[in-house]
Amino acid sequence: VLGTVHGDLHDIGKNIFRSMAEAAGFEVHDIGIDQPPSAFVDKVKEVNPDIVGMSGVLTLALESMKNTVDALKEAGIRDRVKIIIGGNPVTKEACVQIGADAFTTNAAEGVKICQRWVKNYD
Repeated sequence: VLGTVHGDLHDIGKNIFRSMAEAAGFEVHDIGIDQPPSAFVDKVKEVNPDIVGMSGVLTLALESMKNTVDALKEAGIRDRVKIIIGGNPVTKEACVQIGADAFTTNAAEGVKICQRWVKNYD
């Protein structure tokens, strides 16, 4: 499941990541831009993915990413998925604060991280 978090309308990075992930064989459910935490929760419940990707370019996206991780926890489904966050404002510190499993500012590196996760599931 992939989407740009609430308050952020940017989709170029998300779309590049989606295209690269699909080319690598991932089935991607792109929920679009400016998505509230509930949209991520609902889609995770619907499709039961291995990975949730959240994108954001604006600094305010970091708070939305944390709210989304918190919503996944509240729904009791956080532990079923790996979470990767991507975009210009993400850092290791932000990743820890948000509660994500990984972060990237590079779409190709993000796909490699996801490939390692899926490989480890086998």
